[in-house]
Amino acid sequence: MAGTDSSRLSVETLDADSQPAMILVRPQLAENVGMVSRAMLNCGLAHLRLVAPVEPATSERAIAASSGSERVLFAAQEFATAREAIADCHWVLATTARRRDQIKPVLSPKRAAAEIRARIAAGQKVGVLFGPERAGLDNDDVSLADAVCEVPLNPAYCSLNLAQAVLLLSYEWFQAGLDTPDYELVTNEAVPASKDVVLNFYTHLERELEICGFLRVEDKRPSMVRNIRDLFNRAELTEQEVRTLHGMVTELAHGSLRRARKLGIDVEKLRPEPQPLYTSKPMFDSAFCDKLAELFVWRRDVRRFATDPVPDSTVQELLEIACLAPSVGNSQPWRFVLVEAAERRGAVKASFEAANARALEGYDGEKARAYAALKLAGLDRAPVQIAVFAETDPAEGHGLGRQTMPQAVHYSVVAAVQTLWLAARARGLGLGMISILDPAEVARTCDAPETWDLIAYLCLGVPEEEHADPELVRAGWQERIGVDRVVFRK
Repeated sequence: MAGTDSSRLSVETLDADSQPAMILVRPQLAENVGMVSRAMLNCGLAHLRLVAPVEPATSERAIAASSGSERVLFAAQEFATAREAIADCHWVLATTARRRDQIKPVLSPKRAAAEIRARIAAGQKVGVLFGPERAGLDNDDVSLADAVCEVPLNPAYCSLNLAQAVLLLSYEWFQAGLDTPDYELVTNEAVPASKDVVLNFYTHLERELEICGFLRVEDKRPSMVRNIRDLFNRAELTEQEVRTLHGMVTELAHGSLRRARKLGIDVEKLRPEPQPLYTSKPMFDSAFCDKLAELFVWRRDVRRFATDPVPDSTVQELLEIACLAPSVGNSQPWRFVLVEAAERRGAVKASFEAANARALEGYDGEKARAYAALKLAGLDRAPVQIAVFAETDPAEGHGLGRQTMPQAVHYSVVAAVQTLWLAARARGLGLGMISILDPAEVARTCDAPETWDLIAYLCLGVPEEEHADPELVRAGWQERIGVDRVVFRK
């Protein structure tokens, strides 16, 4: 296992008085010292002391083995004897794998960790002794300690290397100070599905299972339904997962229609109308409305992106939300192309650069200088790029609402783009729309059919900057105009 998150607990939050000193007595291999520093830093420890080491803690081999924890090595203290190393300690624990002929309390690692924390909380300094790699602590070293820590392992073979021993005790110390639940379902920003949403999915699923004949044995049907529900109950579904399951069941159902009709099943009777996702009316309080207003304010056209990747699952979730946008005749004419290949992205960037140069020629003087200074695209850094097209004559919707206003198809796709924009902003992501492009070139780059019209080319990623005002306002290009200039009464 590997990975760090610098935003979480770091060694800088722990001073020497709030943690035990890990004391390595006569360590023989620099590599082991480096691995000990790694084990310590994993558990938030940084107070390392060395007694007569063969090589200094900052040797090249120790640093190489530390895997980025060299800050522990550079802060390590060296002593000539174990007695000097523990001189300022009030309580000392010796680690050993075998019983000694000495009368001392013997603690397990868990019990020792609790004792260490209690003594430190009382203002005492604590040291933990670890012996040399070959034979461990000798009797004289053990005699310096107030207690002994033994690890309950296989009595026929309980040999730990130095870093393992330090990690084991460090881990117990770290865990003793955490209030970590034994079980936690990590949903990130996903919302757990309410019972209303889950039960509605069960109704949808069971209806389709009825149609395809899966629940055809009447006396077994109740127990089968309960077993299916128990299966999904254990999954602790989120709202997004329920939406995905609705979509899966719907798509699978299309393939079962032909077979159902051959069996003489009245499909129309069993499936009178599409099942809605929610069966109860939602309530949006004033706090939600205030947050929604903030979302609109902070929805900005982002041009400056960090290079942090966006998980595929997040992109999929955002696109599913975008598909909830309104559309003329429910035609859902939006088509999203994820532009991932480097050569295709390069072609789009080339189209932008050529179009941008032509646009600059249309300005002169101060306006030309201002235009040249504008940041107009995030193509160089945005991790996700999406070309959004409108299917100009979709079969869906059967032409409803677009006979007299065919451009309503394009308006529908614009609504999907805005929905995607807001959903991205709500998740801390930014979206930028690039209009300085040759639509025909982008369509060819994306292998788009002739019936697709380019509506937007979008860049999606983590914003490098956060602003509540448009970049073009900050750059002095165009101020926002008041509502009174765009609202008319007739």
